[in-house]
Amino acid sequence: MEEDKDQQQLTQQEIRMRRLRKLGVSSANEKSDESGNQKTSKSDEASNDNNNSIPTDTNTTALSPPISNKDDNKNVILSEISPSLPQEIPSIQIDDKMENNMNIGNQSEVISKMETDESETKAKISSDDQMEVEDNESSEKQPENSAMKCISRILDVTWNEQCDGCYFVKDTISAILDGSLSTDNHPELISEIINEMLRQYLTSTLTKEVEVNSNSDQILSSRMRNDDIEMDYEETTFAESSRPKQTKTSTAKEAALYYLIESFNRSLSETQQELSIECRQQLVKYAISLLDHAWIFETCQKQSETRSRSPLLQIMYDEIVAYQDFVRHLMTELYNNHPKRFNKIFDVVLADIYLDMRCKQIKSVYTLPTHSIDRLNELITMSLINNESVKPICNLVVSHPTFMPTLCTDIPGREISHVSYLSPFLSISILVYDRFYDEDNSIDSVIQMDLQSKLEYVRTLLHQLFYTFILNKDTRGTVLKYIAELLKHNSKRTQYNADERSLAQDGFMLNLMAVLQQLSIKVKLDRIDPLYPFHPQSLVNIDDDTKLRFETAEFTKHVEKLKTEVNWEDPKFVSHCWFFTLQGHHLGIIPAISRYHKRLRAIKELQRMVDELNATRSRWESTPLARRNKQARDKWANRIKKLTKAKNTMEIIILDPGLNRNCLQFYSTVCEYILHQMEGRKKIEGVFYNKIPPNQLKASDEFSALPVWYIEDIADYLLFLLTNRIEVIIDYMDQSIVTWLLSLVCAPHLIKNPYLTAKLVEVLFVISPSIQQTTMKIYKMVMSHELAQSSLIPALMKFYVDVETTGQSTEFYDKFTIRYHISHIFKSMWNSPLHRQMMVSESKNGIQFVKFINMLMNDTTFLLDECLENLKKIHDVQSLMMQEDEWGKLDAEDQQNRQRQLAQDERQCRSYLTLAKETVEMFHYLTTDIKEPFLRKELVDRLSSMLNFNLQQLCGSKCSNLKVRNPARYGWEPRRLLGQLVDIYIHLNCDEFAAALARDERSFEKHFFEEAASKIEKNGIRSAIEIEKFRSLLQKASEIYTMNQKNDDDYADAPAEFMDPLMATLMTDPVKLPSGQVMDRSVIARHLLNSQTDPFNRQPLTEEQLIPDPELKERIAAWKKEMNSKRVD
Repeated sequence: MEEDKDQQQLTQQEIRMRRLRKLGVSSANEKSDESGNQKTSKSDEASNDNNNSIPTDTNTTALSPPISNKDDNKNVILSEISPSLPQEIPSIQIDDKMENNMNIGNQSEVISKMETDESETKAKISSDDQMEVEDNESSEKQPENSAMKCISRILDVTWNEQCDGCYFVKDTISAILDGSLSTDNHPELISEIINEMLRQYLTSTLTKEVEVNSNSDQILSSRMRNDDIEMDYEETTFAESSRPKQTKTSTAKEAALYYLIESFNRSLSETQQELSIECRQQLVKYAISLLDHAWIFETCQKQSETRSRSPLLQIMYDEIVAYQDFVRHLMTELYNNHPKRFNKIFDVVLADIYLDMRCKQIKSVYTLPTHSIDRLNELITMSLINNESVKPICNLVVSHPTFMPTLCTDIPGREISHVSYLSPFLSISILVYDRFYDEDNSIDSVIQMDLQSKLEYVRTLLHQLFYTFILNKDTRGTVLKYIAELLKHNSKRTQYNADERSLAQDGFMLNLMAVLQQLSIKVKLDRIDPLYPFHPQSLVNIDDDTKLRFETAEFTKHVEKLKTEVNWEDPKFVSHCWFFTLQGHHLGIIPAISRYHKRLRAIKELQRMVDELNATRSRWESTPLARRNKQARDKWANRIKKLTKAKNTMEIIILDPGLNRNCLQFYSTVCEYILHQMEGRKKIEGVFYNKIPPNQLKASDEFSALPVWYIEDIADYLLFLLTNRIEVIIDYMDQSIVTWLLSLVCAPHLIKNPYLTAKLVEVLFVISPSIQQTTMKIYKMVMSHELAQSSLIPALMKFYVDVETTGQSTEFYDKFTIRYHISHIFKSMWNSPLHRQMMVSESKNGIQFVKFINMLMNDTTFLLDECLENLKKIHDVQSLMMQEDEWGKLDAEDQQNRQRQLAQDERQCRSYLTLAKETVEMFHYLTTDIKEPFLRKELVDRLSSMLNFNLQQLCGSKCSNLKVRNPARYGWEPRRLLGQLVDIYIHLNCDEFAAALARDERSFEKHFFEEAASKIEKNGIRSAIEIEKFRSLLQKASEIYTMNQKNDDDYADAPAEFMDPLMATLMTDPVKLPSGQVMDRSVIARHLLNSQTDPFNRQPLTEEQLIPDPELKERIAAWKKEMNSKRVD
C-alpha cells in the first residue's frame, strides 16, 4: 500500500521517464511463454497510435525482428494469437554482457515488477487531468512529434510514447536522456538508431528467421522418383501443402541487411521526403560498410577476418523482401562515389553466383537450376538512378578476367566451356543425367514434355542474359568476341570421330545455339551483309572449310579480289548475329544429330552380336568358348543399356518440338540467302523468286566460295525431321525451303560434290508418299512448285546418268543407292498425269533420255544377276542344312563359316533385290507409254538380251535353284518379277523389237519361250489375252531368227574391213573415229553411252566427233546385194 501511495505522488513526467527506463530494462532476455510466443509491451498510447494489435511470430527460435502492423512486414511468417491473451509487441533480446551491465536480477521478478508498474502507470495516466496535460504538451511539440514518428516508422524503433516502431533502442534513449543526443538533430539520431540496431543483429541479440524459398526446386513432373520410392505428383503436392512451412535462421549479416532493406522499403512510402531521403542515404551507407567488411564495431570485426558469402545475394535468393530498389540505390552510390568498393562488393556477389552455378547440378529429374540466372539477369539489367544508359554490373561482369579468360591448355574448346564466367550458365543440361528411366529404359512422356518445357525456360533466361549484354553498347563488342571464341574453339565438333572430351558438350552448344536463335529471330535478311563471311572484320572463319566449288587457292584469290574491289564498312550487329547463328547450328544441332545416329548404329550392331550369340548358344554352351562368349554377351548387353539411356536422353533435347521449330524457321532464312547467292544477286531484297532457269545458271564466285556445310547441314536436318519429327516439317516448312531444294536439285552443275546433290535427292525421296504417307501434304507442296513441273524430271534423269562416276572408291555401290532414290521419285511422279506427260515429252528430246535408259538397263542387268546368284547360294546352304547327315559330317568350324557366309549372302540378297525391284518396276511403267527410245539400235539389242536371259533364269530347267525358305524375308517375289518381264515384252511388241529378240543368239530359243508361256498361263500369272500377245511376239521373233541364221551363213566370209573391230559383226553404218579406226555406228554409240572415250586409246570422244564413211557403206551394201543374188541363184 505504501508503494502504491508513493506511486500516486509521482508527477506525470516522472511516471513517463520511469516507465521508459523500466521498459528498456525489461526487454532484456525475455523468455517465450509455453506456446512459444514472445511478448513485451509498449505503452497504451503507442498501441492506440498503431490502431491495430500486432501479432506475435511463433516461428522464431530465439527472438525474431518484431512485426509491426505495416504492410512491408507481410513476408515474415505469422501465427495465430490466442484471443484470451493480450496482443503485445515482441521484445528484443539483449546478450548476457548487456544484462550484467544493467544489473538485472531474476528475469521473472523483472517482468512481474514491470507489469505491476505498467498497470499502476496506466491507472494514473487514465485520469482526466493527466490526459489533459499530456495533450497540451503534444500540441506544443506537433512538428517534432511528426518527425519522430516518421523516423520511428521507417526504422521500426521506439524511444518515447509518440513513436510507432516495434524495437526499443536502449542506448539511443540513454543518449537522449543524458543530453549527448538531441532529437532535433535528425541525421545524428538516425545514425545512432541504425548503429544500435545493427549492433543488436551482428551480436545476435536480435535474429531473423525467413521462410525457406523453394522456387529453385520446382516440380516438373506428374510422377516423382526417389531411388526406389515412387509417388504420384498429386500425392506429393498434397503432402507439401499440408506440411508446415519451413523456416531458417539468417546469419547475423543477413539479418542486419534484412533490417536495412526493410527500413529502406518503408521509407519509400513516407510523405516526409527530406527525412525519407536522409534515412535512405544512411541505410545505404551502413549497408556499404556492412558488405565491405568495414564495420566499425570491435565486436563485429572478427566476422570480416575470413571471406564469406555475400549476404546480399542470399537475400536476393530468399526473395522475402523487395530488394530491387535498395540494390539499385546501393549500386548507384557505390559506382558514383566509391568505385573501388563497388568492384569489391559486387565482385563477391558475382563470384558467389558463378560458384553457385558451378556447384548446382540436376539433383533430380524434376528440377533445373535457374535461380542464379534470374539473379544475374536482375543485376546486369540494373542501371544507375541518375543515368539509365549505364549498367555498372553488366560492365563489371564483362570486364572481369574470367569472362573471356586466357586459355592455356591444348583443348581450348573444353577449357573455355568450363572456365569462362558464363560457362556454367550455358552448361545447364539433362544430358549428364540418366536417372529419368524405368528398368526398361523407358521414360514417361509427361516427364519428357516437362523437361522440354523447363529447358525452353532456361534458354529464355539465357537469351535475356545475352540480350542485356548485347543491348548495352559498352559490353556488346566483348560479348560478340566471346561468342566468336566459343564457336572457333569448338569448330572440330563437326568431325566424324571428334574427341568429345576436348570439346564443349552437346548441352552447352545447344544452349548457345538456342540463345543465338532468339537473338536473330527478328533480324531481317535484307539488313545483313551477304559478303560478311569474306569481310576483313568477320568474326566467323570459313577459310578451312570445304567450298562448294572453289579449291583453297581459288578461294584465297577470291578473298583478295574482294578486298580491293569492295569498299568495306564496319559489319553491323545483325550480320554478326545472323552468321553466328548459322555457325551455331553447324556446331550445335548438327553434331548432336550425328552423335545420336552414331549411337543408334552402335546399339543396332551390338544387339546383332548379342542375338547372334544367343542364337548359337546351343553350339558353344558346352565348349571351352562358353565363358568367353558369356562375358562378351554380358559386356555388350551392359553397353546397350548405357547407350540406350544416352540415346533416350538425347531424344528429349533434339526431338523437342519448340527447338526444332526454331531451327527450321532459321534454316528457311538460310535457304533464302543461298538462293540469292546462286543467281549472283548482290543484295537480298524480299522473298526470292527464280529469274533464271536452274539449268542455265552459272556459278557466281560468291556462291562458289561458300562452305559446303551451308547446304549440307540443311539437307541433313531436313532428313532428320522427316524421319523423326515429321509434324514440325508439316507445320513449318515454307516455300523458301521448297524453292531452295528444287533449285539445287535442278542445277547439280553448280555443286562440285555429287554426294551433296545426292543428299538433296534423298530429301525428295523421303518426302515421296511411296515411302511414308504422312508426307503427302509436303509432297503436294513440292510437286506443285513451278520448278517441279518444268525442270525436275530432266535434272533427275541427267543426275541418274552422271552418278555413274563420282570420283570416290565406293562409286560403284553408291550409284545404286542414289538411283534407287531417283526411281522412287519417278514412281510417285508417274502417278500424276501432269508429270507423266512431262516424262513422255522428255523421252522425245534426244540423247539425254537414251543415256538414262542405258543406265537403267545396266543396273537392271547387274542387280538381277547378283540377286539370282545370291539366291542360288542361299538355296545350296539351306538344302545342305536340311540334310542332317551331310550337315553333321562337317566340323563345327566349317559349319560356323557356312552359317556366317549364309548370313552375308542373305544381307546382300535383300539389298540387291530391293534395288532390282525398283529398276524393273521403272522399266515396267515407262514402257507402257514410252517405246521409241527403247527401240533405238544402240539400246534394243542389249534390252532384248537382258530380258531373254532373265526369263530363262526364272522359267528354265534350273529355276528350282532359286527356291529358298521364307522368300518374303528377302523380298523375293518370283511370280511378280516374271509377270513384269512378260509385260515389258508385250509393251514393246513390234517388228523392231521382234528382230532384236531374234538377234540374241545366247538366250533366244523358240521351244524354251513356248514352255515359259505355258508355265505363265498355267500359274495364272497373266491373263489368256496377254499370253496370246506374248506368243504372237515369239512367233514373229522365231521367223526372223530362222532368216538370220541363213544370212549369217552367207555373210560369214565377209572382208575384214566390213566387220566391226569390237563385235566382229558386219557393219551397216560405218563411221570413222578421230583415232582413224572404223566402227559400226550402233556399236560405238552403245559404247559412248557408258563411257565418253575412244575404245582404242581412251581419249575423250563424243558422238559428234564420229565421221560417216559413205564410200565404205556403199561397198558393204553392194557386197551384201551380191551375196544375196548368189544365194537366190
